[in-house]
Amino acid sequence: MTAACAKLSSIETLEPPVVAEALPDDGSTVGLLELLLKSERRLNLLLRDPARQREIIPRLLAVALGGFAIYGVAATVVLNAIADKTYWPQFVPMARWSDASAPNLLAAYAIGLIAANGVCLPSFYFYGLLAGVKTTLLGVTAHAMKGMAAGALALVGILPIYVTLALGVVVFPAPRELSTLCVALGLALPFVAGLWGARSLYLGFVSLADTIPCDQRGVRVCFLRRLLLAWCGCYTFVTPVMIYALWNYLAK
Repeated sequence: MTAACAKLSSIETLEPPVVAEALPDDGSTVGLLELLLKSERRLNLLLRDPARQREIIPRLLAVALGGFAIYGVAATVVLNAIADKTYWPQFVPMARWSDASAPNLLAAYAIGLIAANGVCLPSFYFYGLLAGVKTTLLGVTAHAMKGMAAGALALVGILPIYVTLALGVVVFPAPRELSTLCVALGLALPFVAGLWGARSLYLGFVSLADTIPCDQRGVRVCFLRRLLLAWCGCYTFVTPVMIYALWNYLAK
């Protein structure tokens, strides 16, 4: 049992839990972006420090909101360009750049994602405690914000490819069905990028398995993974419902 537990510990543990390094660039948001892109392992360690959590959470939230703001502006432009050429899709609430509904899409994604995290966070915290992980609600929030920020960065990375595709639909003659498909793809893009955020959250939280007592770790790590997958499924269901309901409300 001891040998098996030691082996499992070596697989699940990234580094010792205690870390007291300053963030790059004097703790700036740019330095935090560098960690997200180049050294997520080190960021996971920093998120274990309660003092760092208070410092990092607002910056991760700023990164996430900034990424989704870029997406919201680009998606609104693409949606209106396609609608001007063909028609406004019936399943899409209003976000016309010619009237007061222009910021609806941006607001729906930004506020909806934060609201979805707020709804799902208590269950995320409960799942961690149920699996035996030693964490706090602040620590759980830090990991959730990291996943949200990672998803936003992935979205910004994918966005130029989508914009290029959408420009092809706008500039060259295309069937109405293809235009509708392009709009639907653009609206689904944040949830595709969100898979990268879910992966980031999953790996970061599973790394906390070293806080589980060694004699219980084998069974509880498996249980923790299943709970995290359940939470990701719940979050994936709640988020689009929240965003669409908010967007539809703003469009009235």
